[in-house]
Amino acid sequence: MTVCAGIILYNPNIERLTENVNAILSQVSEVVFVDNASNNLEEIRLHFTDRRFHWIINDTNIGISGALNQLINFASDNSYQWILTLDQDSVCESHLVSELEKYIHTDEKLAMVSPRIVDRTDLHLANHESYDAETEDVTLCITSGCLTNVMAVIEVGLFDERLFIDSVDHEMCLRLRRARYRIIRVNNAKLLQEFGQSTIKRKFLWKTVVFDFYPPIRVYYQTRNNLFLLRKYKKEYDPHPLYCKFHMIAIFAIRQLYEPQKIKRTLAFFRGYISGLTMKI
Repeated sequence: MTVCAGIILYNPNIERLTENVNAILSQVSEVVFVDNASNNLEEIRLHFTDRRFHWIINDTNIGISGALNQLINFASDNSYQWILTLDQDSVCESHLVSELEKYIHTDEKLAMVSPRIVDRTDLHLANHESYDAETEDVTLCITSGCLTNVMAVIEVGLFDERLFIDSVDHEMCLRLRRARYRIIRVNNAKLLQEFGQSTIKRKFLWKTVVFDFYPPIRVYYQTRNNLFLLRKYKKEYDPHPLYCKFHMIAIFAIRQLYEPQKIKRTLAFFRGYISGLTMKI
């Protein structure tokens, strides 16, 4: 096998992480953990002692972007052309890597091969979904479960560490596409994620609004980074960036009707909005 897997850790649930690792270990050459200063690191390491585990341990939380760059550099230094990146709480199917690998030699400008992301609570429904094509070109994908071309990411300049956590994967997708790389989704490959622990469903007028609750610090990064992307990639966005900006404000206003910490979240939103408009491109 010529693929390694990388998992970024930050105070993970060890039971779910174990399920994650057991699902991927037989599919890759080795698993690389990047720990972003987890409080339970010693306990984590007691559970994962296989010789195919490699550890990169950070004294502080350097964010998703910094940890992804560490994974890309590890893969490059160890002659891996492709790396599968995973969230600490996502679980892949037993044939995920083999399904994604089928396509990595089909186009020299292929940068990312992603699976469908499936809510494990709706797995029965997902198993009965049908698609006309085996693969589709997509504009954006998330890094979890994605098979990434190491040299393509290095060529366009690695992940933007200023973004820290939110929109890191989308910024890379847009940058790769600007450099004429392709991103595809393999429709019969699935990655299981569990949504709903922080999901809120409410009625607004005649529609049911579904959204995830995030603490103020995430509201700041989401707002700032989304606006930064809208400014940097104006030509790549559809619908128009101006519409997206107003849509962002409208959605935040609706969410504020239902979510706690209203004052802190409002302050975080406006701080993020100002930072997003002034952040250097």
